[in-house]
Amino acid sequence: MLYKMHNEVLILLFTINKRVLQKISPIALGYFVLGLACGMLGQKAGIAPLEMLAMSILAYAGSSQFVGIAMMLQGASFFSIGLTIFIVNLRYVLFSSTLTPFFAKCKLPFLAVYTHGITDETFAVSLSSFQQEKEIPWTHKEAFTLNFLGCTIWSLSNALGCYASTFFTVNLSLVSYILTAMFLGIWANYLVNRTMIIVGLSSGILAVLLALVVPYKLHIVLASLFTSALACYLTLKHEGGGSHE
Repeated sequence: MLYKMHNEVLILLFTINKRVLQKISPIALGYFVLGLACGMLGQKAGIAPLEMLAMSILAYAGSSQFVGIAMMLQGASFFSIGLTIFIVNLRYVLFSSTLTPFFAKCKLPFLAVYTHGITDETFAVSLSSFQQEKEIPWTHKEAFTLNFLGCTIWSLSNALGCYASTFFTVNLSLVSYILTAMFLGIWANYLVNRTMIIVGLSSGILAVLLALVVPYKLHIVLASLFTSALACYLTLKHEGGGSHE
């Protein structure tokens, strides 16, 4: 089973094409810079470069890594760190279920590896590609490659940042600007949809307001859940209204 799965992964790597490279480029740039910052933060918490590499691969989720390391620096218990990370990562269940119809013919081992590599950015890119690219359909192999490249870049940059942090320091407050720019670039693909514009603006405003009272970056989770529900409501209302015409 493992040998067969290994060969399948190797074959998927050869699906790197122009489309995949175009879609991974902005994500890779953001991941590299954010990964360096995450690694530097990890070094302050006493995490070694190899440990940082393992953490980035096994717990592949940038936001939860930042939250977990920040809580480690504050002396939080392992239980509270684990519970917080669990809550932060709950959105990936929704991401995976949303993409399920596009992977109906894929086997369980492939799905297990693929879903492990889903992030906010790769989910947004793959979902829009599956829905919009009809002439040359976006394939599950390309989606897998997108995830694999993102995970590779993120993990290596984490380890590099952790190692480099022993020689020099960088102002980590710059990270917030880079993260914001990356998400704005992804959201720009949805500006043709009125519902997505409303949801995006509502999510941003709500996240800023909740950040004043909610700790450990949980304001992002709460804002995402609320606006996701808002998006569902607006979509169902639009479809329901259209059915009566």
